[in-house]
Amino acid sequence: MSIFKKLSEKLNDPQISYEERTMVMLAILGEMTALIALFFDVIIKENIVEIIVLVGLCIGVPLVTSLCVKFKKILLGLIIQVAILVFVVLPVTFFFGGGPEGGGIFWVIFGYMFIGMSLAGKLRIVMMVILTLMNIAEYLVWYTHPELIQAHDKGMFFVDTLVSITLVGYSTFAMLKYQKQIFAEESMRAQEQAQRAEELNLSQNQFFSSMSHEIRTPINSILGLNEIILRQEDASDEIKKDAANIQGAGKLLLALVNDILDLSKIEAGKMDIVPVNYNVSTLVSDIVNMVWLRAEEKGLKFTVDIDPSIPSELYGDEVRIKQILVNLLNNAVKYTQEGSVTLHIDNEEIFDDRALIVFSISDTGMGIKQDALPHLFDAFQRADEKKNRYIEGTGLGLSIVKMLVDLMKGTISVNSVYSQGSTFTVSLWQAISNQAPVGEINISNMGSAYNSGHYESSFKAPSARILIVDDNEMNIEVEKKLLKDTEVKIESATSGEAALELTARVHYDVILMDHLMPGMDGIECLLRIRKQSEELNNNTPVIILTANAGSENKELYSKSGFDGYLLKPVSGRQLEETLLRVLPEEKISHISGGDISHEVMNTAKGYRRKVPVLITTSSMCDLPASLIREMQLDIIAFFVRTPGGAFWDNVEADADELVQYMNHVEGTLKSEPPRVEEFETFFARKLRKAHHVIYISITPNMSEEYEHACKAAKQFDNVTVVDSTAVSSSTGLLVMIAYQMAQQNMQVERILEELKEATKRIHCGFIVGGTEFMMRGGFISERVHRLMTTLNARPALHIRNDVLGMERIYMGDRKECYRRYIHKTLGKGINPDKDILFITYVDLSEEELDWIADETRKIVEFRNIIFQKASAAISVNCGPGSFGLLFMDESDKGYNLGNMLPRDRVY
Repeated sequence: MSIFKKLSEKLNDPQISYEERTMVMLAILGEMTALIALFFDVIIKENIVEIIVLVGLCIGVPLVTSLCVKFKKILLGLIIQVAILVFVVLPVTFFFGGGPEGGGIFWVIFGYMFIGMSLAGKLRIVMMVILTLMNIAEYLVWYTHPELIQAHDKGMFFVDTLVSITLVGYSTFAMLKYQKQIFAEESMRAQEQAQRAEELNLSQNQFFSSMSHEIRTPINSILGLNEIILRQEDASDEIKKDAANIQGAGKLLLALVNDILDLSKIEAGKMDIVPVNYNVSTLVSDIVNMVWLRAEEKGLKFTVDIDPSIPSELYGDEVRIKQILVNLLNNAVKYTQEGSVTLHIDNEEIFDDRALIVFSISDTGMGIKQDALPHLFDAFQRADEKKNRYIEGTGLGLSIVKMLVDLMKGTISVNSVYSQGSTFTVSLWQAISNQAPVGEINISNMGSAYNSGHYESSFKAPSARILIVDDNEMNIEVEKKLLKDTEVKIESATSGEAALELTARVHYDVILMDHLMPGMDGIECLLRIRKQSEELNNNTPVIILTANAGSENKELYSKSGFDGYLLKPVSGRQLEETLLRVLPEEKISHISGGDISHEVMNTAKGYRRKVPVLITTSSMCDLPASLIREMQLDIIAFFVRTPGGAFWDNVEADADELVQYMNHVEGTLKSEPPRVEEFETFFARKLRKAHHVIYISITPNMSEEYEHACKAAKQFDNVTVVDSTAVSSSTGLLVMIAYQMAQQNMQVERILEELKEATKRIHCGFIVGGTEFMMRGGFISERVHRLMTTLNARPALHIRNDVLGMERIYMGDRKECYRRYIHKTLGKGINPDKDILFITYVDLSEEELDWIADETRKIVEFRNIIFQKASAAISVNCGPGSFGLLFMDESDKGYNLGNMLPRDRVY
């Protein structure tokens, strides 16, 4: 019993492997079933051979299992168990237990289950095949030579089969139950481990984010005050030398903090790429001025070669591109003792309004050994550690560079000749925001002021007044001292509440605002300043001055309405450049010979930025022309083909002109969507001013527009075609919703999700004034038209789920048909959004339209009713006297479409 106790304990020990626990469980299960089977075999006086085998099984299984567990031969134990079952137990029970007329056949099923649970891989397949072949052979023997099978009488057959089927059933149940228990335990353990890992990641990210902010704040004070010391003309050489060492150590500490934070965010999957429009001249100037001084200090020649054909404005993650290039350039300077460092930028390729920008950083430094190249981008790795032991750094830089390049779907490569130099090449696809070539970029060397022995501010503005808002008084003092030579009047506030009190009484030319402050943070303070009733600072430029690094934060500040972004620790030169950009020109007095780099950085002001998402549609949207102008909606026209010629819808002819013309001529009318080639041209043109185009099409059931647009969109990565499942102003309602979401800077995926949901709530239907135009357009036959005319019938059409159907036919007086259509459309079971109703019509008088609007308001009190003349493409299909009530069901989305409507069109 002690053996069984020890074996059973192993079943519930999670420290033991799944294979070992399975073997123990199968051994216990086999032992129990063998004992029970032996008991009944003795009672019914089964064949002595079968009894001997069962006795051997009862003795051998525990012994073999114990030895295999003791000597850690788990696989061998499982194989022995399976072999005993397949080659001994099953054949004996078949031949000496009645064959198919005994209980042995049920144990074959058990055998398959046993093999499936205990073995794996090819060994499992082999044993399955062997068992199958042996089973076939046994049946063939029974069929051809039944005398070789030990027959059972009726009583033995009854007991043997009953016991066998019961034992096999309970054994199978126990095996599956135990396996399910093990899987449940493993699943729970995996979930717990995943949860702990997630909590650890969250804690780690919070810690590193907090650490970044908390360390940057004192570093800001250290570097800022140290900069003041470096400016002092009367400081001794020893003091300046010590201050320069402090400056270098502070910047190194800052770099370490940034590297650790970035690595933790990337590994946790929290690093996001945040694309923005950026000016190439400004990007290059910023990068060069971060590296130039270090190169000069080492006596290196720093060369910058830029292809003048590069587009002047691109769309990408400017912050991360700077980080990549500065990291590579700093490495080049760090590992180069003499010679030069070169930054070379090429415009490799332009395709679909995207440019492949190739950045090459070359140096004449020590180079990299070939055996070190495969590990160059691994974290905490440094090539030639012995030779580079005196070079400071974490070894994280290139690892972070590689991760960032991968996040931006770019490539990075390195060519190096040991002891002669290296070239790192980064290729990134960037969207083009402005096609104009960048030309020559004039970059001034900033940072040599301290070496000259005399610091001179780049401007003076004694009449300017600025406010610094920061809960850290040391930061305020540092910034005041850094700006002292500019003679700007500076006031301060240590909280958002204090800032609001000052801005309610005093006008400031610029406000420098910290982000994370107790109580009211910088973003909330900015919003409240913008809404102050005193209006003294509603339009004052507000610059965020924060320790929160990262492009995602820069994007947050941009969307929040800040006019600029400065990252702590901040230098005096950075503060001056920012103030030069936002202070009123009349209050600035430029100093002769001062730094003029701000002029280069201002070149982005004249460029038109691409919109993130542009909403487009066709002339079939049936929206008011004034609303289309207000939304600056880009529309491609349908083609209307008549017996007298073909016209662009609402471009060469409007609906009234076509209807009047068609009333006097015979022939076929047809509206056609733009061709695929025309859509391609349209999308290409629109992508010049947008990073993504969403095109909203009418239902595919009514036109080939959707199909043509989709084929054209395949040529572009950033064009999405949406099926409105409707026509006319119902499609226009979706366009308005999409436009409103795009204005709120929603992501493309979110807009598409909302539009998909909105299509389920659109009502799109018309009552046709007569069937002549439907007949001439090919929608109905001439016979049906004559029948409808004879019966004075007017069909009501509707579109649901992309299917055009005839809702019902109204007969009788025209006005009575209209009234019944209105009551049916807005009657029982309908819950419309009361914000807006389009009455889209063809050739109806003002009196008729007023009557229709009055009838609708008897049922639903719409706040805005828009009379919209249908497009020519709609008109030629419906004919004079047709109109539709187009609206949406009530929802909690709160689109506020009524606020977009032109007042001159609202009834």
